[in-house]
Amino acid sequence: MSGYKDFFQRIARIVNAPRDESISDLELSDLGLSRADLAMLRSGAPDARARILSMASQFGLSENDLNAHPELSLELAEKCGHCRQAKTCRDAIRSGDRLPQEKCPNSGLYQALSEG
Repeated sequence: MSGYKDFFQRIARIVNAPRDESISDLELSDLGLSRADLAMLRSGAPDARARILSMASQFGLSENDLNAHPELSLELAEKCGHCRQAKTCRDAIRSGDRLPQEKCPNSGLYQALSEG
């Protein structure tokens, strides 16, 4: 896997596939996902990638910084996709406002990455 962007593009294709389309165990395994992970990702709020990148940038992190830590991709996606502040973040992104760092379940990860 070449990094965070590739992970999200591949995940988006699988998550957005029609429910009746068979996703092979090999495809899931290649991404390090279980069937339970797939169900969790499918049940989350859409556009997690945009929210993740926007919040990361508030901590001074670029997409390349996230690409350097692909092992965090699933954790970031899970927390962001099921965050109760997803609408607040989407609205902030649309209006150009700062996202609510203090309410972000991934803020600790972003902080640790920005200090490392």
